[in-house]
Amino acid sequence: MFLKNAIISIVIAVLCPILQAEDAIDLTEPMRQSLVYLEVSSVSWEQIQPWRQSEVETVGTYGCAVGPNEVLTLAAPMSNAVSIQARRYAQNEFIPARIKVIDYEYNLCLIELDKSAVKTELTPLSFENKYNKNKDLRAYWLSSGGHLTTGRATLDRADVMYSNVSFVRTLNYVLSNPSRGTGNGEVYCLDKDAIGLACWSTETEVGIIPAESINRFLKQARQESYNGFGAVGFETSDLLDPSVRNFLKMPDELRHGVYVNTLYTMGTGSSELRSGDVILAINGQSLNPYGRYQDDRYDRIGLENLISKEQVGSTMMFSLWRDGKQEDVEVVVRNIKADQMLVPYYGYDRRPEYLVVGGFVFQKLTRDYMTMWGDGWQGKTPPHLFQYYRSQSFKPTEARRDIVLLSYVLPTEANLGYQQLGRIVVKSFNGKEIGRFEDLFDALSLNPESPFYVVEFELSSPTVIIPKAQLKETDRQIMENYGIRELSYRE
Repeated sequence: MFLKNAIISIVIAVLCPILQAEDAIDLTEPMRQSLVYLEVSSVSWEQIQPWRQSEVETVGTYGCAVGPNEVLTLAAPMSNAVSIQARRYAQNEFIPARIKVIDYEYNLCLIELDKSAVKTELTPLSFENKYNKNKDLRAYWLSSGGHLTTGRATLDRADVMYSNVSFVRTLNYVLSNPSRGTGNGEVYCLDKDAIGLACWSTETEVGIIPAESINRFLKQARQESYNGFGAVGFETSDLLDPSVRNFLKMPDELRHGVYVNTLYTMGTGSSELRSGDVILAINGQSLNPYGRYQDDRYDRIGLENLISKEQVGSTMMFSLWRDGKQEDVEVVVRNIKADQMLVPYYGYDRRPEYLVVGGFVFQKLTRDYMTMWGDGWQGKTPPHLFQYYRSQSFKPTEARRDIVLLSYVLPTEANLGYQQLGRIVVKSFNGKEIGRFEDLFDALSLNPESPFYVVEFELSSPTVIIPKAQLKETDRQIMENYGIRELSYRE
């Protein structure tokens, strides 16, 4: 009897996945007129020689129609795009396209196709806000060869995660046991409904941007102006230690809440919160000591989800424990623009600013600049530069908007003795404190009677003296020897 039951159990275990697969709805046919393959050509600027453009790079990615001539895709492959072409099923000719709205924090992009090149309108997909744990999902995409391709994965959980292009944690669905690698804008469906776009993958998991994020993005993208969504303007730490709660004069019965240990100068809560506050709840959602709340759909999930789904300019109610008592504070939702960070996380779609004086190359410190050190750059970057990135990126002030570097020195006879200098932070130029990159240009006109430009640096680095007498000739030689068309660029 035992053997018979065991055999029956094994048969059921083998047949169940097969039966489930047969029951799954196949959307291959209706998807044909909704999916596109995108070929994106991009050109960026070199970081070490910011006057030079890199070679054109062409990548392929996927998208889906969300309007008769509108395509939704990921933002990541669209960075620095100079040409976008779409291919649809059974049409070999590529269709020119342009970016309509791009949001690197949400990692979503809305593209508009050239209507004159579209023979018949695409069939728009609508994304349904569904979340069924442990359900099998099907993925669909149009390959570079024009073939409709499919895959499978199982919906495992929801989480707030960083994307590979941004500094903001947003909602992802995490899928397990994928049948093949996805992560480039493939459409995942639950039964007959599209529920998300694949945005990353590993050998064992796939992440998708869910319908609720996609629909918020599309709704705002079709408005007159796109303002984006909220970003957290503070950092928290777990509040588990009873002695810390005692120090904060929290009553024994108050066992929830997360501790605010760092405030930014930008983002949601940066103006209204204080270091040392305990956030008890946001919009009525109670936070546990880890900063998570009980979501009706997703179970326990990070507070970032509450903020990242709110439109910029709206308000949220924070319930706080502050100065030994509980109080409610209204907080304005703000986002964080990369170009406003002290150390910008990215510089997509823009040219790096630089200034070359007598062979001395001055640049802004950015994350892109630090990635020149290659894989594992976090451990290879000069420590004083990494410290600015790690602890000060979100804390620009009115006095300091940029970290300005002497990047390196282009060798000439006029700068002998200085040629080993580089990767050091400029403190002053001609006596002017340098708090933003444009200050360099203002400082060039200071002290016109002096025969020298004087540059001072942080960390007791040597002071640089640049003679003005032969500067025009030196700059001419530098342009000729190093192939520099312009000795400066600023926005």
